[in-house]
Amino acid sequence: MKNLISVLACCGLLTVAGLAEKIDLGPGKALHLTLPDSWTSSDVAASAGMPAMGQNVRYVPKDGANEALLITVLTVPDDNFKDPDNLKSMVEIATQQFVTGSVEGKADIKEFKFAGVAGFSATFTDANLVGKPSVKDDYKAMTSCFAYIGNQVMVTATIFTDEVGGRAYNEAVRILKSISLSLPKDTI
Repeated sequence: MKNLISVLACCGLLTVAGLAEKIDLGPGKALHLTLPDSWTSSDVAASAGMPAMGQNVRYVPKDGANEALLITVLTVPDDNFKDPDNLKSMVEIATQQFVTGSVEGKADIKEFKFAGVAGFSATFTDANLVGKPSVKDDYKAMTSCFAYIGNQVMVTATIFTDEVGGRAYNEAVRILKSISLSLPKDTI
């Protein structure tokens, strides 16, 4: 069986299925990502033209697992967050609200590469939910991710999970790593 899979993969006959998603950001800009067949959008499709503050999309596993990925795309007025130190400082401030009540008791900011650039992330485990049964939409852990992908576009994402490092969590990470930005044709 392994040999058959190897032959099919080499011939290009075996592919990992996924759906191409497009988030329209207005005037020729769009965010693209690949959604595994096992995931679906849980919200109404993104509207044309990005609102002034940003746009949210949410994806969940089709199997009903207590996992979710929330992606927020923000327009930022300048390239201030292109500087990794500025981005990291912003992440430190933005994640402080999750420290109290977390098992970690601090924001452990780590480099996290997604959307084709280096960003930052921090994971928090809810101390009140450790050792308790899973409750739909009440997640035991979350990973907040931030990346400035250029052209005044900031992507923040939150992976909500009951099992950091589990199958659905790893799929959410792959979704984030598939993100790319397209620009109007006349932009260099």
